[in-house]
Amino acid sequence: MFIEKMSYTPGMVDGLRQMVMIYSVLLDSARKEAKSEVEAYKMADHVFTGILSSSENSKDK
Repeated sequence: MFIEKMSYTPGMVDGLRQMVMIYSVLLDSARKEAKSEVEAYKMADHVFTGILSSSENSKDK
């Protein structure tokens, strides 16, 4: 697989860690509001996707 052979820069690794931390916080928050684990993941995914889309949209401007 290409991704396994890819060379990651420290900046890329830092960015990935930050994304994981953000998702973790979103999931923890969603778990407090959701009635089930599945619903919590759906909520966290929705918000995280929105954050990523918002970031992409601001880059395009």
